[in-house]
Amino acid sequence: MKPPRTLVGLLIPIVVAAVVASAASAATAPARVAYQRVGAFDRQGALRLSGALVTASVAACTTGSSDLQRAATFSAQMNAVPGTRTMSMSFDLYEQTSASSGYVAVNAPGFGLWQTSNRGIASFTANENVVDLPAPASFRALVHYRWLDRHGRVIRRTDRVTAACVETAPEPDLFIVRITRAPGSPPKTTMLYGVVVRNSGPGAAGAFEVAFSVNGTPLPDQQVTALAPQTATTVQFSGPRCTPGSTITAQVDPAGAITEPPDPSRTIAYTCPSPSGTTASGATGS
Repeated sequence: MKPPRTLVGLLIPIVVAAVVASAASAATAPARVAYQRVGAFDRQGALRLSGALVTASVAACTTGSSDLQRAATFSAQMNAVPGTRTMSMSFDLYEQTSASSGYVAVNAPGFGLWQTSNRGIASFTANENVVDLPAPASFRALVHYRWLDRHGRVIRRTDRVTAACVETAPEPDLFIVRITRAPGSPPKTTMLYGVVVRNSGPGAAGAFEVAFSVNGTPLPDQQVTALAPQTATTVQFSGPRCTPGSTITAQVDPAGAITEPPDPSRTIAYTCPSPSGTTASGATGS
């Protein structure tokens, strides 16, 4: 006949089971606590940190009058999902110009390479910078995201496109500095007018016209083939003498061929002074 089981004998299996369960719980607790310190998981298994599983943005977009001054920085962030050991991101650079119908992939140092996080972190941020950007053009980055488990296997992947960094071309700024007068041929009836045009903007001006009229009678327009930044040129017109009381009008780029900021000093008009006067000054421009 078997001896009766004592209370101690009954408790031993329970205690052993409790110890085993406690040890198993302790082994898994740090992982659960680590995630709980950061945020909760949504139904898709994404760890909610800043409200999004991934983000992609333009962190900086620097413009300027030369390629050396123009640059863009793209930034991206990704948050861990269950089973993540490391995370990685890569950036592809895309450019759109007036010659392209859409965005076209271009090469740049650092782009197309994977950046990998440290192990066990909950959020990973990466940046990529590009300099010496041409203008006019628009730039975007396509960001690739990968989540890897402890074996290095990809358990999830996605892509995002950033907003655009728009690089505008530096614009010229044309204005009329002054109008000079000198005797023409024949001097009694003809006068030689010189219209001094300056480009004070950071961009070069292409071909444009200069219009001129004496007392409402237009003279043939004269063309300037190009005008570099911070330079001036003189356009000459031969026309009727500027008699006292008559009006002279000069206008640069009357057809609006050059894209530039609005500036009233591109047109000047004045009433001719006495024959001893030789110069009329326009606005100084910007």
